Amino acid sequence: MESKIWNLQLCAIAVTLTWCGYLLKIVSSDPGINPLSEGCSKYNVTSSSNFNNNLSQAFRELRTKLRTNKGKNFATAQQLSGADPVYAMAQCRRYMSTADCIACFTAASAQVRNCSAASGGRVVYDGCFVRS
Repeated sequence: MESKIWNLQLCAIAVTLTWCGYLLKIVSSDPGINPLSEGCSKYNVTSSSNFNNNLSQAFRELRTKLRTNKGKNFATAQQLSGADPVYAMAQCRRYMSTADCIACFTAASAQVRNCSAASGGRVVYDGCFVRS
């Protein structure tokens, strides 16, 4: 009789552990960094160093706003110094956590920087959208 109770307890523990593992997969984070679309402006900047400084400052501002506007998952920024101003925007899906939104923004903003001398670019991931 004791062995039947022991077997039932082991079975209950196994079912519980399996169920907990399933639940952990459901609530795991997903920054949504699967690329859907990207593009670069057909126009080039006048001064790449000035533009890159403006772009870096705009992206820092976007990151700060995304982090502090918890739950909003949307931010805009502009840097107007010099001949190559930067207007930037980032938006994440509404259901994303702030951490996942920041992770998606980080990946997308790095991809936008691949536009080299172009005066802007856009990247659409399944979790976020970044434009500069």
